[in-house]
Amino acid sequence: MHHHVFTQPSVSEITQPTLLALSLPDSVSDFLVLSTMSNPLVEFVVSQVEHTQATLIMRIQPFLTFTFEHTLPLIETTVQQRSIGQGIKLYPSMGVAPRVCIEQLRNGITINIQPADDVHFSLSPKARFELVTLENDLRILSEPQALVMAKAILGRKFDYDEPSTMLAVHISELEQVRRELRDYLKGESGKIHPGVSTELLKLDHLLQNKHQWLLRTYHQSLERSNLGRSSNEQFFNNEQLQRKLDCFELLAPKDVSEMVNKLCDDDL
Repeated sequence: MHHHVFTQPSVSEITQPTLLALSLPDSVSDFLVLSTMSNPLVEFVVSQVEHTQATLIMRIQPFLTFTFEHTLPLIETTVQQRSIGQGIKLYPSMGVAPRVCIEQLRNGITINIQPADDVHFSLSPKARFELVTLENDLRILSEPQALVMAKAILGRKFDYDEPSTMLAVHISELEQVRRELRDYLKGESGKIHPGVSTELLKLDHLLQNKHQWLLRTYHQSLERSNLGRSSNEQFFNNEQLQRKLDCFELLAPKDVSEMVNKLCDDDL
């Protein structure tokens, strides 16, 4: 179901109690993580297990970094036990604000894995995440292409110092993705799962915020040729302006000059 949000499966050999340390790099945008909070972050399937040795097939969200660290056997309050052919997923806890989960991901979380005839998975009691077995996973979501594209463009980091022409391309791309989201919602009205519909509306709001920011940056790039100068800065000194005015007076017809002088006198 989640093949489009995971990396390719990798095989890991566990021969002793191990900690899987997950973290979120600083280079990853919060927009990307925010849009994936309804999806699992990690998925394990037990391929083989014998006494204190186990083989796990693991898939993980591509924006996460992870390392395996050996540790001493730990006794946790909540342990999920898995045998051959069974699996487990890591989800953000229900009812917890996404920003809290994102902050904890940036600080790092760990999953304790202990092979002992079966494989035992556990989390720290302070973790804002939960382990859900595959057979009890009620959050499975088959996402439409419009949703996948929206998440992809939200995860992209734009360079706001790019030329105005390139910013215009980014703005057009955002508008196209938003149009596809609205068309999908309209065309599948009454047929979409409520969870998918909510996800689409949330992503459309995030895209709108990003669109407004890009549009503002685009207008600033048009109004200010040099970002080091203010938009109302005078580029000519008074002598240059006076020289231009004298030239206009010499070239303009007499009646036009008299009309301009009269208008200036009226303003005073």
